[in-house]
Amino acid sequence: MSHAPEPPASGAAPGRRRADAQRNRDRIVATAHQAFIQHGIGVPMEEIARRAEVGVGTLYRHFGDREALLRAVVAAGVDSLITLSRKETDHETDPWGALCRFVRRCVELRLGAPLSALRPRLKDAVLEIPEVAHARTTLVELLLPLIDGAQRRGEMRGDVGAGDVLILLGMLVRHECEMSEDNKWITMRHVEIVLDGLRARSDSQLPGRPVEGPDSPGWSV
Repeated sequence: MSHAPEPPASGAAPGRRRADAQRNRDRIVATAHQAFIQHGIGVPMEEIARRAEVGVGTLYRHFGDREALLRAVVAAGVDSLITLSRKETDHETDPWGALCRFVRRCVELRLGAPLSALRPRLKDAVLEIPEVAHARTTLVELLLPLIDGAQRRGEMRGDVGAGDVLILLGMLVRHECEMSEDNKWITMRHVEIVLDGLRARSDSQLPGRPVEGPDSPGWSV
């Protein structure tokens, strides 16, 4: 189905048109993120446009198809993870506390949920997009000081890598998306169980070796 683009408002200055276009794009991405979380990635494009309060032509002018919109939503989600990670990195005097806050907040905000919902082939394609791949590497680099700091201070078990943390985080976010409003406490309970398992006082032995980042076997976040 082809969608004719909507003409720009007559008489609007170029700068104003660009600003309006950026606001529309940001609103579409934010709306699609919430829609994908609530109803899955099959939400009709027309419904996303309606929720974003833009015309269908405006949506397709920014995103030619659903895959393009998914890529934008995933990229924005990873950027949100990076922003939150940078914020928590400012609390390096308490690296373990900062890492725990990061995990709890990510689950609460369901950051990364659309990526977790993608089919494996599409997910692999999205993760190969240079901007997304670079953002994932940046996220690992931001988390490493928190993990290293917590391990040096004896607060976090030493046989865990940044990849382990992000894989666990993805599992918790998917779990949160599956919970009804009345059962949100279950996910947060499991968050605390996971964090407790990452504490250094645990004397259980983990199989294999730490997952450090995107080049490690088993990495799929």
